[in-house]
Amino acid sequence: MLKTTARSAQLMLCHVLEGDLAGLPAHERREQYRRQIQMLHGAMSKLLLAMAVLAALVLAYEAFVLPSLPSRLVLQAGGVALLVAMAVRYRTVVSIRRRRALGLVFLALLLACLAMAALEWTGPSLLPMAVFLLLPVTWLPLLVKPPITFGGLALCTAVVVALLLESSAPGGEVRLFGFYYLLSTGAGLVLRRARSNLAARLDRQVESLWQRAVSDPLTGLLNRQGWLNLAGTAMAEALGEGKQPAVLFIDVDHFKRTNDEHGHLAGDDLLRALGQIIDARIGPGEYCARLGGEEFACLLPDSSVEDARRFAERLAGDYRLRARDYNSTLSIGIATHEDGDVLNDLLARADAALYQAKRCGRDQVVFGR
Repeated sequence: MLKTTARSAQLMLCHVLEGDLAGLPAHERREQYRRQIQMLHGAMSKLLLAMAVLAALVLAYEAFVLPSLPSRLVLQAGGVALLVAMAVRYRTVVSIRRRRALGLVFLALLLACLAMAALEWTGPSLLPMAVFLLLPVTWLPLLVKPPITFGGLALCTAVVVALLLESSAPGGEVRLFGFYYLLSTGAGLVLRRARSNLAARLDRQVESLWQRAVSDPLTGLLNRQGWLNLAGTAMAEALGEGKQPAVLFIDVDHFKRTNDEHGHLAGDDLLRALGQIIDARIGPGEYCARLGGEEFACLLPDSSVEDARRFAERLAGDYRLRARDYNSTLSIGIATHEDGDVLNDLLARADAALYQAKRCGRDQVVFGR
């Protein structure tokens, strides 16, 4: 019972802090984290540089107000110079793991530089600590993974608590500062959740728009544009791995006659049925599309001539059985890759083989050379 309650509380906290991401499966959540980290890389680079400039301004203020320059300022100046170098370096780091390590080191060094100024300040004023109120509301919205987010927040909070305990300011001012820090932290977490939700929703909308842009609404297969994009990439990858791609060009025989005799709704049913048959037959990494009208194409990235022929004959047989009430059949042309071919070359040869099948009586599979 206690374990169930703790689990429920954990899920509720996760939903409050993570928003829409909390309800996603683990693999989708990891992919969302990766995309958001990449998307925020530029903004994080600018933030690091801004924080380095802030530390430099704090140092300049100290140098201006202090009657003599203590040796601590030399050490602090070295820390600020290192912060600037790290901020510039962060912009060019590609590895997410290295960015994370560099960001944590940067935060620790920044806190150390700011804490030096606060510790050396004489008098009861908490003015040198005011800069710590900026950190949660600026950092938290750009941090993505929860362990990094709350690890960084814990580090910053520990430094603030230690400085407040060392401060000689009146108790009322210390409590007021703590209240403001909690407000800043809460605002940062709210902004982080809003940013996460917005990024996740935009990603879903982009994915939906992309699917609609490359999909045929009647059959659910790729359309011509989607075919050219995805099948072209898949073919290039297959050739790079030494595989033998094959293309099938498929056409429904006497489709106009079917529409004239049985109506366009019957024709749409046949096209939809053919799309379902092809989709059920293709395997992982294979692509099929409705190129337009009653013309379809399939890319088999790794297929011999005989394998492609058997695949085509199974499609034709499944369709013949499904469309027997309309006496509808398929003609299919096949082409395999030759040196120097691109996707459109295979499609053109498969198209020529298809027309040969049409001339030879339809309802057959022809291999193009």
